[in-house]
Amino acid sequence: MSDTELIMKPFGRKAHSFIMRPPQEDKRYTVLVGSVRSSKTFALDAKTIVHLSRYPLPPNAKRLMLGTTKQTLYRNVLIDLFSIVGKANYSYNQSTGELFLFGKQWFCLGAKDEASYRQILGMTVGISVGDEVVEYPKSFLAQLFMRMSPAGARFYGSTNPSNPYCYLKSEVIDNKEFAPDLEVINFRLDDNPNIDARTKAAIVASQTGTYRLRYILGEWVLQEGAVYKDAWDPEENTCTNKTMPIGLKGTGGYVDRWYAVDPGVDHPQATYEFYDDGTTVYVTGEDVWDSKITGRYRTDGQYADALEKFMDGRKWQVLVPPEAASYRAELESRGFWVTAADHAVSEGIHTVSTLLQTRRLIVNRDECPRLARRIPEYSWDDKAARAGNEEPKKINDDEVDALRYGVHGKIPPWRVASA
Repeated sequence: MSDTELIMKPFGRKAHSFIMRPPQEDKRYTVLVGSVRSSKTFALDAKTIVHLSRYPLPPNAKRLMLGTTKQTLYRNVLIDLFSIVGKANYSYNQSTGELFLFGKQWFCLGAKDEASYRQILGMTVGISVGDEVVEYPKSFLAQLFMRMSPAGARFYGSTNPSNPYCYLKSEVIDNKEFAPDLEVINFRLDDNPNIDARTKAAIVASQTGTYRLRYILGEWVLQEGAVYKDAWDPEENTCTNKTMPIGLKGTGGYVDRWYAVDPGVDHPQATYEFYDDGTTVYVTGEDVWDSKITGRYRTDGQYADALEKFMDGRKWQVLVPPEAASYRAELESRGFWVTAADHAVSEGIHTVSTLLQTRRLIVNRDECPRLARRIPEYSWDDKAARAGNEEPKKINDDEVDALRYGVHGKIPPWRVASA
């Protein structure tokens, strides 16, 4: 059986109807909304292959493929797309984001922050295909829609439901002025014929609280209160030095070991040690330097010294957010294996929440007392949420941010989904 045969599985009726319908018969904006694993993204892949790469555009009109970052776009969309079409039918420059698919040029872009809109200034956009479009800032989507000036321009986006006050929901989906040109197709788990009853039950069980309402039932609801309130159990998600698995840190006890850092200057710098036995991730060590308590600031060099000591003189992989450029440079100059952490907030929180809920993320509370204390305290910013910006409060978040950096992007999506 070929790789394509493994990937190309039957479509549900809803997805099949959307895929096979010519773009000329689609509305200007089409948004696929609904449950996780309901085939939304796969339907967009298939639509792109069947129609969108061949859809005629004016010579100056561009084709765009969008994600929150180029990294998440590659992971969530492009890998499967490339597997289906085969190496002979595409070429992709991961650095520039330029893609040729069946001989047609596409530009792959990330839309992670308010500055992202600058990437499309001056462009004429004929086709845009977006993954997790609810995460795009208003400035980017608004600019994109203005750039869709050619007759017959089309926008296709997939997303799970999110904050009902966000731009996509409140000013696009619920906006009567968009209604004549907008189609919203709602997907549920039952729309994917490739998920058996046992797998479906496991997916449903992995989501609680707001995440169940959004990712299973497809409802647009606010995140309120503690971020991990429905996932964190202070007994089930922790261990002690006595109850930690015997031999975890020994030869054959783990399949991977790494570290993650939330760098700090005027706030604590938090570093955590992770061990992965292939099923469960254990947070086994904590090193936090709080300059406000100590009354002393550390240089990048001093932080690097402390990290090497924390690693017992070894240089294991360390995940550091990309914006901490000087600290990363210091570590790299010393021979550390440094990887840019995936710092997507909402996606990262969902990854951590799912692993906590399924008890595949365990914190040693003897060795990581600050983290064990911070997790249940970590809360959503209610004021920001009602302004359409879903984000946690920036209070005592250094430890939980480091936890997110150490898990999201490191643990592959298939494993999170099957936890």
